[in-house]
Amino acid sequence: MISVNSEQHRSWIPFVTVFIALVLLVIPAPELIRGFLPDWVSLVLIYWALALPDRMRLPLAWGVGLVIDLVILGIPGVHALSKTILVYLAKHLSLQVRTYPLWQQSVVIALLLGIELIFFVIVDFAAMGSLSEVHRWTAVIVGGLVWPVVYFALRRSRHLANLGR
Repeated sequence: MISVNSEQHRSWIPFVTVFIALVLLVIPAPELIRGFLPDWVSLVLIYWALALPDRMRLPLAWGVGLVIDLVILGIPGVHALSKTILVYLAKHLSLQVRTYPLWQQSVVIALLLGIELIFFVIVDFAAMGSLSEVHRWTAVIVGGLVWPVVYFALRRSRHLANLGR
């Protein structure tokens, strides 16, 4: 029997939170609010890359992106590459961003989400000649605004699981 305090059991917390974010991605939303929904998967990946940069591996981000590509039937590899770039940038900035006040972290998170959106816009334009992702800028702003909620919820789960550095 595995105890609740075992390291093996606690290491699943990031995977569970990423899975919950994936579920939030596939839940249907009314057309009216769809453009305002933040990218929950990106927010969760950014949190874990900032909180545990040594444990958040790029292949995990790649795998999560591939799952998204399969679920939404998009261009294979686009989300995989975007999530990998996003996690790489977050890990690279982790020592600095973790010292920022929460409002400043929100700005950095919005910038990271904006970089990811620019990547999607470029790929969308190159593949289909359209700019269908441009309307998602509101989701980037909302992502920055909900960052404090995501931060506190995931920080609480990390502390409950005793997943320190």
